[in-house]
Amino acid sequence: MTRAESAASPIGLEELVALNDEMAALVRAGVPLEKGLRDLGEDLPGRLGQVARRVAQRMERGEPLADVFAQEPESFPPVYRAVVEAGLRSGRLAVALESLAGTARRLVEARQIVLAGLLYPLLVFLAGWGLFVLFVVKVAPAFAAAFPDVPAASRGFLRWLAGWGDSVWSWGPAVPAVVLILAFAWMVASARATSAEPPMAGLLFGWLPWTRRMIHAFRIAMFSEILALLVENRVPLPEALVLAAEAVGSRRLTEAARKTALAIQCGNRYAGSTDSPAWPPLFDWLLATGQEHGTLLPTLRQAASIYHHRAQEAAEAARLLVPLVLAVGIGGTVTIGYALVVFGSWVAMLHSLAEMLP
Repeated sequence: MTRAESAASPIGLEELVALNDEMAALVRAGVPLEKGLRDLGEDLPGRLGQVARRVAQRMERGEPLADVFAQEPESFPPVYRAVVEAGLRSGRLAVALESLAGTARRLVEARQIVLAGLLYPLLVFLAGWGLFVLFVVKVAPAFAAAFPDVPAASRGFLRWLAGWGDSVWSWGPAVPAVVLILAFAWMVASARATSAEPPMAGLLFGWLPWTRRMIHAFRIAMFSEILALLVENRVPLPEALVLAAEAVGSRRLTEAARKTALAIQCGNRYAGSTDSPAWPPLFDWLLATGQEHGTLLPTLRQAASIYHHRAQEAAEAARLLVPLVLAVGIGGTVTIGYALVVFGSWVAMLHSLAEMLP
């Protein structure tokens, strides 16, 4: 099967979560993945079934699981391959897959929160833009012509607005069309499995503080969980740090892990980062304390629990505040802008008429 054929049926983020859950269940049950995925592909409809069958066929030909995922970049982002490698190295593939699924579910949740928050402001913007076009085409010229005795300087703003009506068919539909195209492009991009990559997730979901905080906390929790798995299975800490960071997929986290791993390999006991670390100060302190006191494994598990809890709190805040902030920010701005145009023009005309009175 060629790369072009495999890329012909990319799966979405929610489909990736579903397939990931099925794979984790197969691993936990001790069912060979190639057989389980082949049977699963026969049962699942559409793209998800096609991907499951392709993966099963490649594994039956003897290809390693991580290499199979590398040949399916549209369906399995690079971070997925890193998670599989960390899971295989620790001997706990199911746990690693479930950790990734947890982060992917948070991305799905972030997407749903943003979609719910954007729907009402988008409708308000389209309605406000339609009213603005109507004002420019109908109301402003009528206002400007209604008071011929008012000095031209006093009617300048209305004439300027009325002048836009001559080219309304070029700019009138263009602005809402661009907004709708951008919204549709965001919906398509955020629904793809590739949105699980940290740079893409940051671009698509990180522009809101609550969703950014939620995703970051879940990634640190995932890093802690995978690092704990590797440490539990006696993978040397320098190597475990790099593998866990690569599994999370964050470039900044990977760079920090490599620097820390190099320092430990040089014989230095990790005592905390002196510069701005990619991971939060609390995790930095927990890592240093755990290594110093020989309690690294329980400390990492505690860190995972702490950041899971923080991420849940951020998710609850996002679910409550994102729709409100977007509605007030976008909808309120559109409403105030339209009110200023309409009532500002009317007040200016009344002021000009008042100046004409003896």
